[in-house]
Amino acid sequence: MKPIAIIQHVSLDGPEYFLDYLNRQAIPSCIFKVYAGDALPEDVTAYAGIATFGGPMSVNDEAEHGWILPEIDFLRRAVAADVPVIGHCLGGQLLARALGAHVRKAEIPEIGWIDLQSESGVAAAEWFGERSSLRVFQWHSDSFDLPQGASLLASSAYCRNQAYLYDGRHLGMQFHCEVKVEMIRQWLQVGYQEINAHDLPSVMSVAQIAASLEEGMPQSHNQADAIYRRWLQGVYG
Repeated sequence: MKPIAIIQHVSLDGPEYFLDYLNRQAIPSCIFKVYAGDALPEDVTAYAGIATFGGPMSVNDEAEHGWILPEIDFLRRAVAADVPVIGHCLGGQLLARALGAHVRKAEIPEIGWIDLQSESGVAAAEWFGERSSLRVFQWHSDSFDLPQGASLLASSAYCRNQAYLYDGRHLGMQFHCEVKVEMIRQWLQVGYQEINAHDLPSVMSVAQIAASLEEGMPQSHNQADAIYRRWLQGVYG
């Protein structure tokens, strides 16, 4: 069984629940910590699938982060080789760039639990189930345009493009379904000033987020299970 390649961009934004899911299924994986200098492999076909995760930087910060353009090229080659990709937040933005779409500053940021509306149709139902809405954790100030040829799967009241599907097996998400309670608590410790700088309906307060984690996380993990299960069907058949 070929492993899943995991791309991590910062120490505080790792694969977390995604890795838990792989381990429960006895699926091998290999983590590339590009922030620590790990080089992405030349042969994308050595991996059954590629999962890329979040980070506080922008996709457009190529000058500050030397790994951004190589990762975009890596994801582009993976799609061309029919190696399934799943992108979380920054990872979804990187995949969008690899597919030729623009990533730009969002009209307003989203931080905290946000309700999404899933699109009608078979594709959205396959990934999110029959529910018309889902509650997800967000922390982003950029957003991606919909790549040409991709299908929109979900939207929010504040950011239209929340999840897209390309060629039936490559999934880009603006939200974080990989999070766990302790991970978000660490984000609050280092990112509270960003939250406090906003007084917006799309940004929950530090206290609101902290108080909601234990209640909100089981539903988040149930949704992640469905998303990861569907993605892995395209990886391993």
